[in-house]
Amino acid sequence: MTDAAIRSGIGNALLLAPWPLLALWGVYVVAVASDVRADLTGVRVQNFLRRTWAPWSRVKRVAMRWQLEITFDDGAVLRCFGGPARSRSRRIGPGRTREDSAEQSHDGIAALHRLRADSEVRSDAELTRSWDMPALAALVVLAVWAILAVLVTL
Repeated sequence: MTDAAIRSGIGNALLLAPWPLLALWGVYVVAVASDVRADLTGVRVQNFLRRTWAPWSRVKRVAMRWQLEITFDDGAVLRCFGGPARSRSRRIGPGRTREDSAEQSHDGIAALHRLRADSEVRSDAELTRSWDMPALAALVVLAVWAILAVLVTL
């Protein structure tokens, strides 16, 4: 972008900027925005642009299949794109022990089970689902910017 600004001016750089920023937004949504976080009150899952928070009292089962799966008391299953994933066991080099390897997917599940067991049981807490509003607002801004850039060049 700085090259475009230096060679052809700020105006042309502003016309080019939304396209790589839209690509960067897509990479953020697919690769970065998926996440699983847990504490003593519950678990928060973000899959792409959807956020789900569930208190431990609503969680019936936490298991690994291909990815982390959380089953709620109403039978709904939430498959988590972020968090531990099942993978092949790694080869351990000479002189290393199993504890030195980076095998943490089962440890992540064990940590979730420990948090669930240690949590305070509150039956009045609700399962909440929402959209990632900052990411959606950024998409709207970038889309409007891209449309304006196309309209200006026509």
